[in-house]
Amino acid sequence: MTLTTRLEKYIEGTLIELQREDQDEMLIQIGNPDSYLRDELIYQSYGKMIFSHQLNACELDTLLFRLKQDNNLFHGIGESGTDSVFKRSFSALVIAAIIEYDNVIRQLDNHTILDTVVKVADYMIAEKDTRGFIEGKGWAHSIAHGADVLEALAKHPEINNEGITKILNAIEHSLLRQVNYLDEEEDRLAIIIPSLLMMQDTEKEIQLWIGNIREVVETRLDENIGLIGAYHTQRTVKNFLKSVYLILRSKEQGGKVNNDVFKILEKWMYLR
Repeated sequence: MTLTTRLEKYIEGTLIELQREDQDEMLIQIGNPDSYLRDELIYQSYGKMIFSHQLNACELDTLLFRLKQDNNLFHGIGESGTDSVFKRSFSALVIAAIIEYDNVIRQLDNHTILDTVVKVADYMIAEKDTRGFIEGKGWAHSIAHGADVLEALAKHPEINNEGITKILNAIEHSLLRQVNYLDEEEDRLAIIIPSLLMMQDTEKEIQLWIGNIREVVETRLDENIGLIGAYHTQRTVKNFLKSVYLILRSKEQGGKVNNDVFKILEKWMYLR
């Protein structure tokens, strides 16, 4: 049987477990340009293995370690417009699943979690290919998938102050990089903020961080009057802040942060 057939049977439930050879091949093919194999079969199979407790602590740790290496999360890093983005972005997506699982099970040690924060933040800053949906090949969505990992890490009990700073720096870089996001990347980044507020004592730090982003955006607008790049950056940050505001308001959370967010939106929005 081909890998495709075995994974189809595994997802259907007619194949109970995947063999080690299958798992090794999945890791090799995790960024296959075929969206059916990559997204519907390999990613879904990883999710099933992880959340149905089919990987023990050692196997989970090993998988996470391999996903963070240069030939997965950093495969072809710096390239843009090539298929290497699929391997990076789907390595990130499986890392997110592992961290979400560990938020409940708590099998990974402190060093592993903090190393993951550093690696994923570094990946988010180094990623140059910000495409979302690619015609004929499906979702790349590197920034959204990286945001999913950061959101899972933000909720993890082992995150320390250094890790929180890394997460905020990665979000900031993604917002200020003068990219026209088309596929709701700002929303995925925004979800990280309430997770940080819920799990960590971060309200004051996030207030200062949001104020700094406002200053950067307004300085760019003042220094680049009439240039479209500065406007696009403001639009990206504004979309992000709108999402943060709505999420926090719906959760009745982060009142001081949301007051600051509202004041920025009130100032920036074109209101008649």
